[in-house]
Amino acid sequence: MRRPPFGEWPWIVATLALAIVAELGLRTAGLPRLARAFGTPLRTEEPTRAESAHPAGPPVLDDRARRQVRATRRVMRHWPFGDTCLRQALISGALLRRLGPELLVGVAKIDGQVRAHAWLEINGGILDPLGAASSYTPLLSLDAMDTK
Repeated sequence: MRRPPFGEWPWIVATLALAIVAELGLRTAGLPRLARAFGTPLRTEEPTRAESAHPAGPPVLDDRARRQVRATRRVMRHWPFGDTCLRQALISGALLRRLGPELLVGVAKIDGQVRAHAWLEINGGILDPLGAASSYTPLLSLDAMDTK
């Protein structure tokens, strides 16, 4: 395994701390509250016309943001509780909060089973390590969930 570059170590440490908080929060706080606390609010409404006019490609990220995303992926590959898309999206979103990310959760029927997926949207671009967001329909109504 390759050793991470020196400039990535601070983000690896931050990712580890956020992963611990996320793990506890997913079990106690509920997703809407945890997402807000991480600076990555859960999108619950359809985007405006101007927002939906953007192409759904990857967002433009500077070097710092790319290092942060890389650190998240590196840590989560070894996370003992699972490398899920939701955990990655929450942690990447917390590290990238200065860019105003939104968390989206979607569902799709795949091979006869309903599956869920989570990804980030940043300035109209999709940050999704699996590249599967376009196959999922975003869940946008949280009427039945506690959003406080």
